[in-house]
Amino acid sequence: MTMNEFGQRLLARVEGVDALRWSALAVTLGFVGLVTLFVGGSAVTDPGGWAGIGGTAVLVLAMLGLSLLALYRPGAALVVLAVAACAPLAFGVWSLVDYGAAHDWEDGHGPLSLVLVVVICAPAGVAGLFRPRAAGYLILTVSVVPLLLAAVGAASHFYEPLLVGLLLAPLVASGVLFLLSDRQHGQPHPSAPLPRKPVLR
Repeated sequence: MTMNEFGQRLLARVEGVDALRWSALAVTLGFVGLVTLFVGGSAVTDPGGWAGIGGTAVLVLAMLGLSLLALYRPGAALVVLAVAACAPLAFGVWSLVDYGAAHDWEDGHGPLSLVLVVVICAPAGVAGLFRPRAAGYLILTVSVVPLLLAAVGAASHFYEPLLVGLLLAPLVASGVLFLLSDRQHGQPHPSAPLPRKPVLR
């Protein structure tokens, strides 16, 4: 396949995508980009060396690979991402059962829960161009449910995970935008009023 054919097929894939979905994708990728830069920069200094560089590279390659799959096979990508979503949900369950241990582990090893959410939400945003409802629910699930579980597990310190959750507000907004787009396209457009028949006297 030539580059011209590749470009034409790519344009055909995104033709007809509305502004809400593009806005949701832009918000998602903007947030993911900032988080990746922050986490990658931190990993280069701690632990540093090949471990930090390699971990960042694996993170970026995983997101790119899943995003390409979502671009050409959104249904298959969403199935893979739904399975992968078990990881941040499992971390949320751990925080529910033993918030102190989960919190201490992240303090020592880095923001694993945030990384898991980012790796899933970036390709989910791409899939949302074509499957907005499934992508919207997936993004909201992985960004909200683990935080709520952590808030319950934190008991009197419930505000700590909720404050961290404020950082995920852009992902929540993108999930809502995808759902709004799906609802907008799912509603029938009102047809023009039919002309009234004259009343015979």
